[in-house]
Amino acid sequence: MIRTAFVKYVLVALVVSASIAVSAAESFKRRAGCNEGDRRCYGKDKTSPYYYRCTNGQWTLYTCGNGNTCSGNGPSTKCVSERPPPPTCQNGQRRCIGPGNPGLYYLCSEGSWKLYSCGNGYQCTQTSPLQAACTPTAPQCISGTQRCIDDGSSGSFNSCVNGQWQHKSCNPGDRCINIPGGLINSQCQPVQRQLHTTSSKAQGILSSLLQTPESKDPITSQWYGQATHKTHPELIQESETTHGIKATEYEARRQNLVRELPKGSVAILFGAPVLFVAPHVFNQYRQDSNFYYLTGWNEPDSVAIIEKSEHTSRGYTLIMFVNDKDPEKELWEGPRNGIEAAVSLFGADEARPIGEFRRYAEKLASNLSDQGPDGSLVYTDFDTDYDIQRSMHCRILKKQLRLRGLGSRVHRLTSKVQQLRLIKSPAEIELMRQASNISSLAFTKIMQTCRPGMSEAALQAVFEHACKSAPVRGTSSAGSTDQAALVRSAYVPVFASGEHALCMHYVQNSGTMKDGDLILVDAGAEFAAYASDITRTFPVNGRFSDAQRDLYSAVMSVQQQMVRLCHADSEYSLNEIQRRSTRILAEELKQIGLSASDSDISNRLYPHHIAHYLGIDVHDTMDLTRSQRLKPNMVVTIEPGIYVPYDNKFPKAFQGIGIRIEDDIVVGHTEKDIENLGSLCPKTVEDIEACMLAGDALSK
Repeated sequence: MIRTAFVKYVLVALVVSASIAVSAAESFKRRAGCNEGDRRCYGKDKTSPYYYRCTNGQWTLYTCGNGNTCSGNGPSTKCVSERPPPPTCQNGQRRCIGPGNPGLYYLCSEGSWKLYSCGNGYQCTQTSPLQAACTPTAPQCISGTQRCIDDGSSGSFNSCVNGQWQHKSCNPGDRCINIPGGLINSQCQPVQRQLHTTSSKAQGILSSLLQTPESKDPITSQWYGQATHKTHPELIQESETTHGIKATEYEARRQNLVRELPKGSVAILFGAPVLFVAPHVFNQYRQDSNFYYLTGWNEPDSVAIIEKSEHTSRGYTLIMFVNDKDPEKELWEGPRNGIEAAVSLFGADEARPIGEFRRYAEKLASNLSDQGPDGSLVYTDFDTDYDIQRSMHCRILKKQLRLRGLGSRVHRLTSKVQQLRLIKSPAEIELMRQASNISSLAFTKIMQTCRPGMSEAALQAVFEHACKSAPVRGTSSAGSTDQAALVRSAYVPVFASGEHALCMHYVQNSGTMKDGDLILVDAGAEFAAYASDITRTFPVNGRFSDAQRDLYSAVMSVQQQMVRLCHADSEYSLNEIQRRSTRILAEELKQIGLSASDSDISNRLYPHHIAHYLGIDVHDTMDLTRSQRLKPNMVVTIEPGIYVPYDNKFPKAFQGIGIRIEDDIVVGHTEKDIENLGSLCPKTVEDIEACMLAGDALSK
């Protein structure tokens, strides 16, 4: 009854407050104009949580948020906390908040008080004027018994010693399991994954200090900036951070990186910024590939810091600076993950609002300067290789390090991460297999749809729709096969009919397909952040002419022979496969009456490389040489081509024809281990013509 009455009181109070606010807002809007940016508190006593802000020459009502009130007037108007923290302090001091908040306390860090929680089952006890401790609130107990704290996943438990509960922790990597029986008892058992464990000595302290409270805002507390198991169980399994990739795999990636870093070094990664094509018009967001590979985090304005340390069980500490929950901004821009999710879902030991990164950068630069020339190293990427735009936070760190003359202590990070990305895990290969399957189904669809008189752009639209609607089979996530939310174009596609195919990357896709022409389509779907890259060339009318068939068969023969070299036992590199492909192509062309010099082959008829690495990026791991020998579980493309210009030194029947054939190949140990991820896509002359004939039958 008491709870029911209280709820009714709160509801009535909220309705009255809202009515007053709306009435006041309408009244105030009718007043005279104002200066842009001016603020005024609402109410005579100036203790209201509401204030006015001048927007577009008109007063608009805003709120300071829970627990805050408006103070001052005119230029001094601002929102302040109802319960201001204690004054400036010395690092390490602690103060309990008071009897009304038994589990909350202030900890002095970097000269200012910060609010922390003791956690469930604990209260704050003031042991001296400037020191406090978290003590169990549990009752007296029977000596020798113990029980897990919460669900035991943190590895913490209470053990009864001399009739009093004492807080203890399992070994790093273990969790606490309650044992059924008459007495309260539990034991520690190992688990596969832990997110926030440190050395057993420090674990109890850090588990409470590094926690961030969950947002309680009724609008956004259940929203995330990307799919999670909580919001999309049909896409993300409970053990996964992102679709198909478990949290344990992200942890292993960070561990592998840390092993390659010197002692005491720091790796700093910057999330990609949002890119705009016009004011207020932005591109679809895509995260920086290295950032995504190590965290799975898919939001802009983010920084991930991996500090190598021998004092933690993981060998490092992961700190993330991200956008915190903000109901007003999320109302316009969409949901955010928030700092809580960075810890609970993405493996961070600590998360802070992105606005605090500048202070971190200043402190890091100061510490590095104090260490002298032999101090810690910083691994990060300031450059803008390949025209990739860096975030403002990258520039903030670069400025701080430059001001202190620390350029010699900064080393390139991406090459180390790319070495890890080069060899794909089974989970990554599965995602790339699905991406290629989706693309293969879409290629089949456009072959069945293609007609003379149809525009290249219309055929592109068919491909993109087919990718979005393609069923996905054999994924690790349970539930519906509708996985359209995970599919997007891996790159701007090429739909080049007729002589347009003589241009390597013709992306205007604005022509009309003509009877008797070929169309070269270079397109691929991205599935769950992993790319496919397939190229097929087929006749617009469904039948190859004799010259087209001869030229296509020559390229096809080269591609098949080069695919068979994609295994470790061949001891080939991609550059060696390229050189071999030019020799084989010259032989194949000679057999059909097209003789060409080595210069003509390399500079005019076949001017591009036959292969590149493939993964999260279409042209993956670009910093790594193509001269290294192939290793198992690399994924590469094999894409020979022929582009015959209008030049009478070449047979007239072949002039104006462009052909490329491309597949995504998983490198094997031996030839029999090679996997063609695009094997479902029609490729031979016979398969293509049969596919297009079936499309003719379906259209009638």
